[in-house]
Amino acid sequence: MTDDKREFLIGYDYGGGGLWCVLLARSEEELKAKYPQLQIFHEAPPWMTGEVRERIYRRARYDIDEEPHGVLKSILADQDC
Repeated sequence: MTDDKREFLIGYDYGGGGLWCVLLARSEEELKAKYPQLQIFHEAPPWMTGEVRERIYRRARYDIDEEPHGVLKSILADQDC
C-alpha cells in the first residue's frame, strides 16, 4: 500500500442484505476504471453506526493493487453473474 491512496466505502445491496468493504485507490476514477460495477458511497448510509463502520474499516479493507479476496471478491463475483 502506498501513501497516495484514499479509502473508498463500497457497498453492494443484494436485496435481503448487503456487503460492505473499504477499497484503497489513488482516485475514484482509478477505482471506477478497474471495477465499474462497484457502488462507491461518499458518506456512510444513515443506518450504519460508528461501530459498524469501524468494523468494516478494520475487517474488510482492501488495496486496489492486490488480488481481490474476502468480501471484495464476493462482491465482484456476485456482480459478474
